[in-house]
Amino acid sequence: MPLPTSSPSAQHVDARGVLALLDALEAGGHDPHSLLVARHGHVIARGWWAPYSADRNQLVYSLSKSFTAATVGLLVDAGRVALEDKVFDLIPATEVPAGAEIHERFTRLTLGHCLTMATGHEVDAWTAAVGKAARTPSDDGTDPVLGAILANPPEQEPGTVWAYNQIATYLAGAVVRAVTGDGLLEFARPRLLDPLGAHDVRWHRTATGRELGFSGIHVGSDAILALAQTHLDAGRWDGEQLLSPEWVARAVAPSGLPNTEADPNPDWAQGYGCSFWNARHGYRGDGAYGQYAIVLPEEDIAIAITSEAVDMQAVLELVWAHLLPAVDRDGDAAADDDLADRLAALQVPTPASTGTGPDEASWTRAGDSTLPEAYGAASLSRSGAAYELVLDHDGTKAPITVGDGAWTESVLAVDGAELPVVAAGGWQEDGTFTADLRLIETPHSVQVRTHTDGTVTLGWREVPLHGPDPVNVAVRGPALPAQT
Repeated sequence: MPLPTSSPSAQHVDARGVLALLDALEAGGHDPHSLLVARHGHVIARGWWAPYSADRNQLVYSLSKSFTAATVGLLVDAGRVALEDKVFDLIPATEVPAGAEIHERFTRLTLGHCLTMATGHEVDAWTAAVGKAARTPSDDGTDPVLGAILANPPEQEPGTVWAYNQIATYLAGAVVRAVTGDGLLEFARPRLLDPLGAHDVRWHRTATGRELGFSGIHVGSDAILALAQTHLDAGRWDGEQLLSPEWVARAVAPSGLPNTEADPNPDWAQGYGCSFWNARHGYRGDGAYGQYAIVLPEEDIAIAITSEAVDMQAVLELVWAHLLPAVDRDGDAAADDDLADRLAALQVPTPASTGTGPDEASWTRAGDSTLPEAYGAASLSRSGAAYELVLDHDGTKAPITVGDGAWTESVLAVDGAELPVVAAGGWQEDGTFTADLRLIETPHSVQVRTHTDGTVTLGWREVPLHGPDPVNVAVRGPALPAQT
C-alpha cells in the first residue's frame, strides 16, 4: 500500500520551500526526472517531469547497493547468515572456477566487510579483467567473475581500510544466491520489492545470469521513496516489520574506517554504513547521475529523486538550501495549491520545429558523435505530425518515432536489445534538424543535431557508466547481451 498523501502545511512544511527546490533543480541544469517527499509518513510532494512518469522504472546505478543490502538484511534477520560469516565459507567451491586460488586475506573476508566496503582493497577492484569475466559465459556452472575477483587479492587486511568497491557488493549478492539457491532478484522480489511496490523490476546481469548487485536495478521512484521511508521507520512498512530495527540501525551506522580515497564533496566524507552514505543531514542511498533515497531522521522526512545530474553534491546542496529551511515553517493553503499545480505540470523542455525542412533527409555520422562508430548514419522522413528517424547501426536500420513538440514513444532495437525511447524534435530556422531521444528506462538521453554539411552528431548528454553503446543499458530483448 502506498503512503497516504497530505498537504505540506498539514505536515508543517512550507510548500514554498519545495517550489524553490523545483525551480533550483531546473535552473541548475540537473535534468530532474522525479521528486517525491514524505513527512511524518505522508507524501507531501510527488511529481515527474514528463515524459518520465510514475508507471516507469529507471536504472538507478549504485542505489542498487542499498536494495542489495536490504536483501541481505532479510537473511540476517532470519538468522540464515551473520555479518561475521566468512564470504568464501558461504559461497560453495562449485561456484569458483577451477584453478582459482583463494588468497589468505580473502579467507578472512566477511559479509560485513563487503557491505561496508572494507574488503581491504585500496581502490575499486572491479577492474577491466573483472568486467571481461562478467561478459564471459560459463560451460561448467561456475562464475567467471569470482575467478577474476580472486586474482586480485586485497592489499590490506579486510576490515582495516575503506574504499568504494563494486566487487564488495557483487560478493554480497553472491552470498544471497549461495545461501538461498535463488537469484538475487528472485529472492528479493516477494520479500522486499513487491512489498515496497516495486513492480516489473529488472536487473543487469552477467553473461552467466547473475545480477550485478552493485548496480543495474531498474525501479520506480515510488519504490525508492518506500525504501527510504522503511529505513526512516526503523524497518516498518505498510504496518509490518519488513526489516528489524537492529538491522536498520546497523545498516545506516558509519563504519568509522579510514578512507583510502578522500572525497572533496562534504556529503561523501561523512562515513559509510552497509550500502548507505552518511551525510551532513541524515543519510542516503544514491546512484550515479543523481538517483537518491534520502532519509532525514531529525526532520522525519524521506525523499526520492531521479535525474541525469552530473554534480550530485550540488543536488544535495539544493535540498539542504531549500527544503530544510521549509521544515516547521508556516505554510498556507495557497502555497499548497501552487505546489500541487506545479507538480502536475512538470515537463522536460520539449524540442519542436522552429522552421521548415524537407520531408526526407539523410546524414552521415559527424566526428564529434559520442555514440559508437557502429552508428554511422541517420535518415529522416515525415510521418504525419511526427518524423521517423532511422539510425543505421552497422547496416541494420533502427527506426525511432520523433514527435514534433510532443514526446512520442517507440523502441530502439539493436543487437537483440530493446530500449524504450521517448523522443521529440523538429526542423530549426537554420535548416538543421534536432531531436532529443530519452532512453526512458535509464537516466540517459541522446541528442541528435544535424549540420548543414550533411553530417549528424549523435551524442550522449552524459555517457552511461556501462559504456557508449545503448545496448549496454538495456534490460529488455529476446537476445539481450551480457550487461556490465
